[in-house]
Amino acid sequence: MTTTDKQLPANIMLEKWADIGFFWQGALTIAELPRLAEQAEIDGVLAASVALAKTDGIIWLNYQLSGNLLLQCQRCLEPLSLQTQEQYRLAVLADEAQTALIDDADYLLLDELGAGNVHKLPIKQLMEDELLLGLPLSPRHDDCQMLINDDDTQEQEPEDNPFAILAGLKEKLS
Repeated sequence: MTTTDKQLPANIMLEKWADIGFFWQGALTIAELPRLAEQAEIDGVLAASVALAKTDGIIWLNYQLSGNLLLQCQRCLEPLSLQTQEQYRLAVLADEAQTALIDDADYLLLDELGAGNVHKLPIKQLMEDELLLGLPLSPRHDDCQMLINDDDTQEQEPEDNPFAILAGLKEKLS
């Protein structure tokens, strides 16, 4: 199945699409990724594509995300633009014995996707997780100059020294 420009479903039913394949291409908005919305904004939309295919008994999920995220610089608090363009590949396995067949690829077990014969792959959640993991812990501009407050640079009047009286008494005793 190929779909374009329609909204990406929140879940992909593996029993339905694993054998015939699934392909989707389109755009994701910030409204579709609520956890990401707490950390960043999307400048426009994120271009995304998802492909699901079964090869040699293993279900492979390939997806790409590209776009511009707007974060807040932790130094100057101004917007910081972060370009993202990532490709991900994930194997969906029936059991851990199949891990020997996928080389060092990331994988997900069918048991983690639900009990019984219905396995829903939460594609939007997976994409959102990858975007969140790719965000810097403390975003800041490379050449960020913090604003200097002019009030802090004024000379301060010297404070009275509480030991000045003792110094005067010491001079009288000598």
